[in-house]
Amino acid sequence: MTRGGKLASRLAGAAMCAALVTSCTSTSDSDESARRESAAARQFDVLVSKQNGYYYHPFLREQPAGPQAQSYALRTLSELGRDPKTSAASAQVASMRGEALETSPLWGRDWLIPLRRAGAGTALGAGDTAAVNRLRAKGGWYVDSALGDDSDAARLGGTWAALEVLDALGALDDLPAADRAVTVSWLRSLTTPTTKPLPLDEGSALARSLQLLHEPVPDAVTRIAAPRTDDFADLTPDARATRLDDTYSYTLIQEAAGKRPGVNRQVWEPVLRDGAATLPYEQLYELVHVLEAAGSPKTVFAPVLKRLDGERLDDGTVRDPDAYIGNPDASLFVQRLRALAGWSRKDPGLLAALGREEKSDDAGQEGAERLTRAALRKVTAGGGTGEQAEQLCADPQVLPATVTEQNATQWQRTTLNCTDAGAPTAVPKIDTWSPDTPDRVVAAATVAVGLADGGRRDSIPSWITADTLRHWAQNPGRFTSVYTYALVVRAYSLLGGALDAPIREALGRGITPYQGCPGLPGLYQVGGGDPACDLKTTWAVWTLDRQLHGAMGWLPAPKNGK
Repeated sequence: MTRGGKLASRLAGAAMCAALVTSCTSTSDSDESARRESAAARQFDVLVSKQNGYYYHPFLREQPAGPQAQSYALRTLSELGRDPKTSAASAQVASMRGEALETSPLWGRDWLIPLRRAGAGTALGAGDTAAVNRLRAKGGWYVDSALGDDSDAARLGGTWAALEVLDALGALDDLPAADRAVTVSWLRSLTTPTTKPLPLDEGSALARSLQLLHEPVPDAVTRIAAPRTDDFADLTPDARATRLDDTYSYTLIQEAAGKRPGVNRQVWEPVLRDGAATLPYEQLYELVHVLEAAGSPKTVFAPVLKRLDGERLDDGTVRDPDAYIGNPDASLFVQRLRALAGWSRKDPGLLAALGREEKSDDAGQEGAERLTRAALRKVTAGGGTGEQAEQLCADPQVLPATVTEQNATQWQRTTLNCTDAGAPTAVPKIDTWSPDTPDRVVAAATVAVGLADGGRRDSIPSWITADTLRHWAQNPGRFTSVYTYALVVRAYSLLGGALDAPIREALGRGITPYQGCPGLPGLYQVGGGDPACDLKTTWAVWTLDRQLHGAMGWLPAPKNGK
């Protein structure tokens, strides 16, 4: 549900999982032995996508939540007495604004209110007042085309959102008296003695609209009991989410009428305690608002603040891990890292995610996509090499038969996938180029590493030598990322280059400082000004350290110190 309950539920771009206390999808269903792995092994758990069960690339954790989730997170902070501020770049604010308005002209603007209050002045402006006023109908209500119909419920939802936006912009008092009177008259017409009681979500929209217009809320709307809670433990997750929506709506109605809501704190406080770390931001906001209105002590909300503080980015916006979509590529790198560290690759949850995608109509059918899935299944479930993988790895449209400076990366990554899938690969024809620029050096190193990882180390071309690469291995600043530098040093070492003092010192400058980011202490950052952690970069660093027999200490310590 969006703000306004079921009135605006159609605005969600994807169905939000309504699961209080239980997660939207099961995380990686590890067996007992996996649960005993070290904390370093368990850090991958935070990368399990609640959208599809795959692992997602950790750079997504440096991206802010979309406007709807952002709105609820910032509202929650404000609700708890914080004064959240943001220094988000104008381009980022413009992107969030565009996404919000594309979803809904009224509710989208409502989502932007907390951003504006947090200091992102371009999120909403004077032009929005005129835009909202243009959506006013002669009958006094506001029309939000995104709600998809012209029922009283849709009109109430649109009107509530419009009035919230006008109020936030300081333009509600400028509403002409005649227009204001028409809107009030229409709202009151919905609660005559002869009408049936409004559903809670519609009643809350009506009550809040009247409150914004400084009008009393009719007794017919407020004379309603709080939704029951005695059966809460027996409800399904969806029913629990609906019960929370209804309780939130009930609370808004009572507040609009100047009354304290009669909410059962003994039921809802444990729900918040158990779900503070996992609930979607909207449900978190509703629950916090309900308990704040009911008078819960500040200590009840400490887990919420801990979570939101942990999700804040440097610019003051929040991330939203619930929205991150995983994929087979990221999942395959997780499995490679587990193998390097000697951790179990048993992962029933990952196999379930793979099975769901393979059975769906959305599974990509390009050769590279099918090969990635085949490799992922092989390293996770074991078994023999599939005929599909062998055919794909023999197809020059998938695995290039000739390696050039331009396609070296594609060839190397595909070769790695073939190796994981257990499919043999032929030695390719390899062009010759001069490794005299960083890009050309990286391409040459990529060829050497790809051949070695594919079991063809003896086929590394003679023009790629340790002597040629040594100068580059000593100068990490010449490369734009930790990954590319690590590949160059790997190639240098594969070709017999010595790990002497100058190389050790260069590795200490070029790789060691880039370890760790929030929630992922064992992974490595992209580098080159990008602080996000990256699975591919970590794979390159760990593989290099393993190749150097652990000399740099970058690989996680083995279990039990063995």
